[in-house]
Amino acid sequence: MMERASARIVWRYAREIARPVRGRYIGAFAAVVASTLITLAGPALVRYAVDAGIKKHALHPLNVAALIFLGLALLKPFAVRAQILLAATAGERFLGALRTAAFDKLQALPLGFFEQERAGVLVSRLTSDVQSLTEFVRDALVEVAGSALQILLTVAALLVLSPPLAAVSLVALPILVVSSWSFHHSAGRAYHAIRDRVAETLTALQEGLAGVRVVQAFRREKRTLERYRPRSQAQVSAWRRASFVNIRLFAVLPLAQAAALIGVLLVAASMYRHGSISIGTITAFVLYLIQLFDPIGRFTEWLGDFRQGIAALAKIVGLLEAPNAIVESPEAVDLPPHGRLVLDEVTFGYDSSRPVVREVSLEIEPGAHVALVGATGAGKSTLAKLLTRQYDPRKGRITLGGVDLRDARLESLRQRIVMLPQEGHLFSGTIAHNVRLAQPDADDADVRNALLRIGALERFASLPDGLDTDVQTRGLRLSAGERQLVGIARVALADPAVIVLDEATSSLDPGTEAAVERALAAVVEGRTVVTIAHRLSTAERADRVVVMAYGRVVEVESHNELDEQGERYARLWASWQAGLAATGPT
Repeated sequence: MMERASARIVWRYAREIARPVRGRYIGAFAAVVASTLITLAGPALVRYAVDAGIKKHALHPLNVAALIFLGLALLKPFAVRAQILLAATAGERFLGALRTAAFDKLQALPLGFFEQERAGVLVSRLTSDVQSLTEFVRDALVEVAGSALQILLTVAALLVLSPPLAAVSLVALPILVVSSWSFHHSAGRAYHAIRDRVAETLTALQEGLAGVRVVQAFRREKRTLERYRPRSQAQVSAWRRASFVNIRLFAVLPLAQAAALIGVLLVAASMYRHGSISIGTITAFVLYLIQLFDPIGRFTEWLGDFRQGIAALAKIVGLLEAPNAIVESPEAVDLPPHGRLVLDEVTFGYDSSRPVVREVSLEIEPGAHVALVGATGAGKSTLAKLLTRQYDPRKGRITLGGVDLRDARLESLRQRIVMLPQEGHLFSGTIAHNVRLAQPDADDADVRNALLRIGALERFASLPDGLDTDVQTRGLRLSAGERQLVGIARVALADPAVIVLDEATSSLDPGTEAAVERALAAVVEGRTVVTIAHRLSTAERADRVVVMAYGRVVEVESHNELDEQGERYARLWASWQAGLAATGPT
């Protein structure tokens, strides 16, 4: 399960991903420093012009101040432009690397992760959460540093100009401290709540779109909308709470600024009457004081984006930190191309306290066809997942040719043991592209040979675009049987030693079923096959039948031998035959 990552882990990932663009961020910060220094030069030039020029009725100091100010004004746009370009480039590359890392992590996570997490939450990590980082990595990182620098240098300038007036301006400090503390106390929770509500909204949206056919078939559009609406409203409420957090701060800043200015002007007037401060110094001090509250406001505003970005980044890093249940041993070896498949006292449960498969021992000779039979919940599908190492046994071991699957290289494992699911999933692209998924470096001849081997080449070649036909999203342009044929062609192209087959013809019409059965017969010839048998006619054709009940293997023999024994399988077979007699052949 994904958990929100700690701040230490978040920053570790951020530093690692930002390393390639670190130079651009340094350049952007240098541009911010230059822009800040240009801004801070303004009040100093005004002080010089007033005290050395206007007060003394001298024209030269005014000309010098004007020329310097003009030069700085012309230079500042270049500094700002460099800051924006460098920060934007670095930010987009950071986001690109983050998206790639997150998607790569999703590809590596075990099946169990996706069985526990909602698809909408995962989508939100790579869409909404990454998008909310845009301001953070493009502007907030640099602007927070720039605003902090301007605040520090402005305070230093105030202290240099007049320590007494600087002390008076501290009258605004309690207001700023209280408002800032209130903001930071609430902002983190508010932005984390936003990320959670966005994920829930996307989950409801994804589920509604995925099941739109069922919704429309049963006229449940209104009910689906009623389920979606509160999640959308919860997201709006989360944003409203975050807005109120910001409002509390920015409403107070003008009050603090007014209090500081009033105090400074009153004291400065007294100091001027006593001759202890010049008009130019008062003017510069007031200008600096006004400038000080601008970066304070921007700093806090950017800090809000900063907190929001950290909240989103923590969610994404939580995904990156999700444990890989299936890991490759540093000393992993290749599985042999052939060999006996052995399960030795295998026990497994999705919850460690509730085993689903219990002490299963089984030996399958090379080239044998074994059918797994049992009621729903007997453990058949779980055992198939263990055979393909989608999970590892909690006790016992599974070996192929004497090599424990946990000691095998994952690439070798995927080549030697292949699972053919009940429904063939296709990706958008051509038929050839989807077949080639099993072996990306296969050429066109290899793809055609794989289809020819299962008897499907002529069927697909007769299409208007042949093997270059675009199957569209999820293969919707092909029938269910054609999608299954593409899945079988993948297996033929992969040329595995072991095929784990989730009976793939139970939902097909008789004509299509016959074509798929012929394709399966061609691809399983000479290979070890383990079939999850939903229909006992499949078990009848197997070399051995493994009957499972409550996670245990209770019977192992051929179909005829089990039927003659008259035990559990024989009763299942008799019930199956009676059902066929009542409904007619299928």
